[in-house]
Amino acid sequence: MRKIIYIQLLFTSLLFTACETSTDVDSGVPYKEYTVINAQLSAYKVFNGVYITHTLPLDVSYDIKKAEITNAIAYILEAGTRVIPLHYFSDGLYKPIKTVAILPETQYELFVSINNKTIYSKTLVPDVPNVVNVTNVQNNYLSARVTAKSGEAYGAAWIVSGGGGQTAEKADDFFSVETSDHYPSDVLVRTQNIPPPYNTSTYSDRFFIQVYAFDKAYKDYFLTKTNSNQIDNTFTSGGGPVVWNVYGEDVIGLFIGMTEGTLTHP
Repeated sequence: MRKIIYIQLLFTSLLFTACETSTDVDSGVPYKEYTVINAQLSAYKVFNGVYITHTLPLDVSYDIKKAEITNAIAYILEAGTRVIPLHYFSDGLYKPIKTVAILPETQYELFVSINNKTIYSKTLVPDVPNVVNVTNVQNNYLSARVTAKSGEAYGAAWIVSGGGGQTAEKADDFFSVETSDHYPSDVLVRTQNIPPPYNTSTYSDRFFIQVYAFDKAYKDYFLTKTNSNQIDNTFTSGGGPVVWNVYGEDVIGLFIGMTEGTLTHP
């Protein structure tokens, strides 16, 4: 008999705001509890911490107080030299006591211990991506040529300005995430299609593209994020396992470096 694993994930969207999400993942096996790691490290920004939670069974209503893990011992290692202890605050969030600004082109490692169970991850935080040029393709989507660097991946989102620095509409995901195996070189990234009524000449002067640079590991996650998933979800991809970048026994999630580029008009 087919069984469903119910995965509760608390994830800070790489495009938008923090949100709680629930996912029914059809695994074909009985429920098994997983530790969930969730952290985004953005260059030049304050480190917001790491969420450490666990999955809940399908028949249990989501409650962060049931999902959070409060007894973890955790720290991050910056550039192999600086140890930054993480302390439990609330709702599964572990963060430094003092403000920590994330450095570009720097490796960060995560170490977590929970009841003698160890979890490890590492990520490279890119610098602001260098956009060579931008093209508006018949008002349907935007594309950008980006200078590629080793260990990085790139995605792009369209944004329609509402004037006065406000955003009228923006993409809800990337069209693709691109990498290169040759350096120096450029890669071409494009946005999702711009939906009506914005894909007309009336709005063409209000189109902007924002390119995101990621640790290269994000591409593997992006390509698999809906595997074994019954519904669309920011944190999970049909047919095969989702590729995470955290390691340990019964652990899933992302500890990922990324940096937002500036808004660019074609």
